[in-house]
Amino acid sequence: MYKYLKFVSLNWKGLLFGATLMATSSFGQTYFVALYSGSFRGFFSLSDGELGAIYAVATLFSALTLPWVGRLIDRVSLFRYTLFVAMGLVLASLVTAFSVGFITLGIGFYLLRLSGQGLMVHTAMTATARKFPFDAGKALGVIALGLALAQALMPLAAVGLIGAIGWRLAWVVNALTVAAIIAFALRLLPTTISIEKKYSDRITVPPTALRLWRDPRILLTLPIVLASPFITTGFFFHQGRLSEEMNWSIAWIAGWFIAYALTQALSLIISGPMLDRYGPVRILPFFMAPQGIAMVALYLSSSIWVAPLYLILTGVSSAVASTLSTALWMQLYGQEQLGRIRSLVGAWSVVASGASPVIMGILIDQGITLRFQALGCLAFIFIASLLSTKATLLGRANHPS
Repeated sequence: MYKYLKFVSLNWKGLLFGATLMATSSFGQTYFVALYSGSFRGFFSLSDGELGAIYAVATLFSALTLPWVGRLIDRVSLFRYTLFVAMGLVLASLVTAFSVGFITLGIGFYLLRLSGQGLMVHTAMTATARKFPFDAGKALGVIALGLALAQALMPLAAVGLIGAIGWRLAWVVNALTVAAIIAFALRLLPTTISIEKKYSDRITVPPTALRLWRDPRILLTLPIVLASPFITTGFFFHQGRLSEEMNWSIAWIAGWFIAYALTQALSLIISGPMLDRYGPVRILPFFMAPQGIAMVALYLSSSIWVAPLYLILTGVSSAVASTLSTALWMQLYGQEQLGRIRSLVGAWSVVASGASPVIMGILIDQGITLRFQALGCLAFIFIASLLSTKATLLGRANHPS
């Protein structure tokens, strides 16, 4: 713990920059946008399904855009790229605030998802992994605390703001807040950024030789990397339906989200040094085990105490997932390729998180309960973990220590 605190104290500016960007990404995260769903449905006369469809389409288009815009972080300065992403998020908030119909609302969703969940997280993770290649696990774990803190504080703030000034003015305030936060974050950046090299000299593949969709390491690793955003977002989006199936009160589930946030924070602190010590390749096949146990609990019992168990175990896997993949791409492909790899995989992550509410909703409409879907998710976790084991063996064979 002493070494951990010493690392934070010596590098607090760079870590605070990343944590600030992670927290700011909340304005485009599903958990935050969903707080306005009631206002959107009421004002635009949309059903739950119609609003969900608009959001899913916007998420899909943002995912298609992300690889093209995300790779630019390899070509321009971090200052300019961060400023560009922040301007996009400010514009997104204003478009949402002044939307006049479902088309402009959809454009607002698209910009929120692209610049918020997509590019803001991409910028924070890529910049941090490059800055601290020797301590990528610890560094990524520290900055992810920014998002965990935002998840604990922003929902109450947003609900209060909507009640006080209405949803339109609330989004204007959101735009001003983003501008102020990023202005602060940019002051943390040094005029020149030196990046130490760890993996790039040893394992970087030249861009002309890299064909990602023919690389078995990507193909075998993607299922387990996407499992967490798909399963977590889907169950969180349908938590109201889950509470009905289990005969839980929604207030009971909501109250335990504090435990989820605290578990995430603690897991981030613990998992960071573990990633640095054992390496992401070794941890990859096992990090979804806690969420797999959570799926078992949901299937086997409807006890009210399954709710905190499910949220706590989900928090553990979600915390590791938020940092592991970036450290993995750093190790397998090197820092020169990191922006390209992260933007591509990040796009699929956005697709997974956007598609799961729709897919799970369709299954619910067909009479397949969330309890039974939890069993299907468990099977997916098991198969994806086995595939990732093969991918890690390929990674070691291609890049021996």
